[in-house]
Amino acid sequence: MSARILVVDDDKALGTALLQLLGHVGYAVRHALNADEALEMVRADPTDLVLLDLRLGSQSGLTLLPRLKALRPEMAVIVITALASVDTVVEAMKQGADNFVVKPVDPPRLIALVGKGLEAVELRRKNLQLGRLSGGATPAPFVEAEDMKDALQLVEAVAARNTTVLLLGETGTGKGIMARHLHGLSPRAALPFVELNCAGLERELTESELFGYERGAFTGAVGRKVGLFDAADGGTLFLDEIGELDLMVQAKLLKVLEDRRFRRIGGVAEIEVDVRVVAATHRDLETAVKEGRFRADLLYRLNVFAVRIPALRERREEVLPLARRFLAEASRGHAPPELSPEAARLLENYGWPGNVRELRNVIERAAILCPPGAAIAPNHLPPLPGMTGAGAAPATGGGTLEEMERHFLERSLAANGGNIQATAKAMGVSRGTLYRKISKYKLATAD
Repeated sequence: MSARILVVDDDKALGTALLQLLGHVGYAVRHALNADEALEMVRADPTDLVLLDLRLGSQSGLTLLPRLKALRPEMAVIVITALASVDTVVEAMKQGADNFVVKPVDPPRLIALVGKGLEAVELRRKNLQLGRLSGGATPAPFVEAEDMKDALQLVEAVAARNTTVLLLGETGTGKGIMARHLHGLSPRAALPFVELNCAGLERELTESELFGYERGAFTGAVGRKVGLFDAADGGTLFLDEIGELDLMVQAKLLKVLEDRRFRRIGGVAEIEVDVRVVAATHRDLETAVKEGRFRADLLYRLNVFAVRIPALRERREEVLPLARRFLAEASRGHAPPELSPEAARLLENYGWPGNVRELRNVIERAAILCPPGAAIAPNHLPPLPGMTGAGAAPATGGGTLEEMERHFLERSLAANGGNIQATAKAMGVSRGTLYRKISKYKLATAD
């Protein structure tokens, strides 16, 4: 079967040209004009590679990219951009892009990149098959600190059971990685692992994602949509940031957990499913219950087996080993660069408010900016506490973790003109996390 490629570009002329070019090479090519069409096509049919324009009218390709990768993680993505700035390329790579091309598109270069992308897809699929043949378990999360070893032991102890698990910890600590590891160790490992981030979703969208809907259930429901409970039947459903769920959706979720049955929106027939639920949150759910923002009965149902994932600042001995692991991953099979002593000192001394996710983003950026054969230096890192300027040696002196964190937030906000969205993106944390930190330190913003 020829490789299946999806072109996502709101420019019909360019889309047609790419269809002809890649079709002539022998690929099976389709064209989506917007994000909704692209998501529907990737859901409906196997896709090996996506050519994604970063500007889709009023929509952003950078926003669409992680949603596509969530549907088919092994799929390759090559972004098309007219703005080949370092920040654009770095952000696209962070979101899962394999490569990029600059408009106007050079056909020979594009065909070469598509070939490399498809080779990467084949390698990922072979690795996945080898993992399943070797027992189905995903690689264990990196653990060096005693608190992380304790958390991992709890996860491994409960994996073989059908018990609902609640993962607690700050944003970016690796709760998703732990959930995947739990699934990989369970008897459900060969069946689907499906995830939904509940943060920022409207009630109606959350309901349709979880439970699906029948044709005609509401205006625009032109066909049946299969929900995530359906998709995860026999496997594991990971609900990240469950503390953000609307109260009405919480009631429906509780019913599914208790009865293992649900109805699609607009449907009358009850559907029975066998799904293990793993939930995660950075919130204090007991406080949310007292404030009327979370159902007590749902908390009791979720809190059967709770595991706390410690923040990265509580396991500093893992910072440099994790950084080296992320460097190896970012190098895509090539020899990874070393960390210079100055860069290593900066990484060790930083408070990591965005936890492991922020560390990964910082290292991916450094790997992109570091010239071949060189070591990671301070000028390859974004501004961190103790750095007096790009490429400067670390400043001497100390300060508490809170002082370092406040100093970093002030510098990041100043560098981004006080803009919340830009600062959150630069730091590699969510807007919600950034708002909480700003409120904690009473900092000024432009928003």
